[in-house]
Amino acid sequence: MKCKFCGNDLPEESKFCPSCGASVEPEEKQEQSEQLAEAKQQENQNPYEYGVPGTDNGSGAQNENPYQYGSAGQDNENPYQYGSAGQNNENPYQYGSTGQNTSADYSANNGTYGQPQKPINGTTYLIFAIISTLLCCLPLGIVAIVYACKINSLQRNGDYAGAQNAAKKAKMFTIIGTVAVLVVSIFYIIFAIVIGIGSSDFDDDPVSNVVENVIEDKNDSKKADDSDKSDKAAKSTEPAVASGELGTSWDSYTVQINDKVLTFPCTKADIEAAGLSMDTDYTAENYMVNANEYELVYFEDANDNEIMAYAINNTDTAMEVKDCLIGGVSVDDYDLENGGLTVIFPGGLQMGASKDAVTGAYGEADDTYDGDSLSMYSWYSGDSYYKSCEIDFDAESGLVCTMTMQNFGQ
Repeated sequence: MKCKFCGNDLPEESKFCPSCGASVEPEEKQEQSEQLAEAKQQENQNPYEYGVPGTDNGSGAQNENPYQYGSAGQDNENPYQYGSAGQNNENPYQYGSTGQNTSADYSANNGTYGQPQKPINGTTYLIFAIISTLLCCLPLGIVAIVYACKINSLQRNGDYAGAQNAAKKAKMFTIIGTVAVLVVSIFYIIFAIVIGIGSSDFDDDPVSNVVENVIEDKNDSKKADDSDKSDKAAKSTEPAVASGELGTSWDSYTVQINDKVLTFPCTKADIEAAGLSMDTDYTAENYMVNANEYELVYFEDANDNEIMAYAINNTDTAMEVKDCLIGGVSVDDYDLENGGLTVIFPGGLQMGASKDAVTGAYGEADDTYDGDSLSMYSWYSGDSYYKSCEIDFDAESGLVCTMTMQNFGQ
């Protein structure tokens, strides 16, 4: 018998090797140890051992290692086993087994994990969403733009399912917005066509005939009013008989109103004696006129003819306008168009007189102005600017249209 460590011969029934001191086992025990070592080498006790086919562990029993990988031809019930070929595998977490019947699928891409996804071009969706927004479908277009902007960011984060969902919604809202614009456009075109047809038939519409009749009636009424005004104007331009009290020269400062001859300055009562009254709606009777100033007032008759007058205050204290003197009048043909009121200036001049008649009575004017609508002839007293006479002529007809007389007494 030899020592299994140093290989030297051992004395019989020795318990220790005299050379190396190792413990000595009987031959029978040594043989059994060698057999057990061989059995252990054959036995698959590694719970993570890969691919030992057909092992029976020396006793004919199948390998029941719960963590064994890839044992072929066995009925494997390992819930965590990977890639066994040809077996009936009920592993709910098994990956990619060929030919097996899997009971659960957690794949995000046709039953497999880790397959590369086809990238989605978010720019294309964004362009169409912007076009839909510019086509006047603003609310739906904005929603489409929001989802289109999410596509690329979701893909960069690895959320391919979220990117697909965002692309689907962006496409949906873009289509809905475009269709809405088309529908509205079609209805608008139809509405325009219907309105156009209706307007072309308007001449035959009884309502339009009524409207036309009303317009014609108004035009007839206006013509009648114009005719009446023309008659009144003709009456007003008819020469009235001048009173013998009326002066012959402008600087007589006399004016005949109806049958009353006034010499300026006069009183408010003198104007009222000619059949006129002060228009208190324009100037209140208690309106205060400052010292050495004047205020424009209007007098009117029963036919609404008007004469503008100068209410003057030649005193050193303010006074009410009704107490002021009247320093002159101004009248034009428009103010006398209702008829029934005559105004005659010195020399018998009145509305409608010619330039020759005026210059023949007053002589050459001290100042003249020829404008596009009228010509103004003015005469002044040498001692005061407020002693004057002005006669205006219509530029088209050349006849008197406005007459003004002033004498503030200063």
